[in-house]
Amino acid sequence: MTFGEKLKQRRQQLGLTQKQTAGDKITRNMLSQLENDLARPSVATLEYLSQVLQVSPSWLLDRKPAGEESEIAEARQLLAQKKYAECLSVLEQMEEQGDEALLIDSMAALFSAEQALGDERFADAQTLAARAVSKSERSLYRSPELCVRASAVIARCRTEAKQDAQQAVDAYKEVYLQAQNNVRYHLFLARYALEQEHIQAAEREIWSIADLPDENRAEYLILRGRIAARKEEYENARLYLQQAEADELPKILRRELYRCMEICSRETGDFRSAYEYAAKQLAL
Repeated sequence: MTFGEKLKQRRQQLGLTQKQTAGDKITRNMLSQLENDLARPSVATLEYLSQVLQVSPSWLLDRKPAGEESEIAEARQLLAQKKYAECLSVLEQMEEQGDEALLIDSMAALFSAEQALGDERFADAQTLAARAVSKSERSLYRSPELCVRASAVIARCRTEAKQDAQQAVDAYKEVYLQAQNNVRYHLFLARYALEQEHIQAAEREIWSIADLPDENRAEYLILRGRIAARKEEYENARLYLQQAEADELPKILRRELYRCMEICSRETGDFRSAYEYAAKQLAL
């Protein structure tokens, strides 16, 4: 039995008319849509109807273990159909949201926020954008891009309203810079330039990195070492590589490091180290 069918059946059991059930909280038209499953109730409407019909909200929603999967499937379909408000309404009825529900919720809230911004409904846009960020942060599938877009909506709304605009813009800048990890891009191009024997181009990519995250530090040092080795600055190269070697590296970076260390050791006459690094490559 659907939500609307249960709603209508319970109303009739109590001998209530639609007007009596709707009261001054909702319109008769809205109640009719709910009973015909043409709309989904908000949390406030659901609580009101459960009081009038003397049942629990969970009874109206008929919550069972499979109900959550059904609601997520419905929310997923509504999101695909771009029915964002209805999607959010379905998700609001869930007692506890898992990671997929949080992801869908954050996406629907973001798209609704962007629509509200386009319609100049700035208060709604801010509320929805904040919801998008909150849901995304709680999900295993946190989306930096989504947070950037939601922050942009908030910044635009506050700029239009001239309300803490600078603070909102600064927050947007911070989120944007955190999300846009250009370091990997520059490291990739630096490595490619080295393979093409374009040493100056590799250096330009390396010097383009203004802020180096810890997670990219070892790869950065290896590439600095390779560039120094190509410029025949072998002692400097070894210093860079030794720093990187102290970190835990994936196999592909460790091989790259060992290969360059073998060359540097051989060129500086340290043949014992050259042999050891050659052996380490074979052992990988």
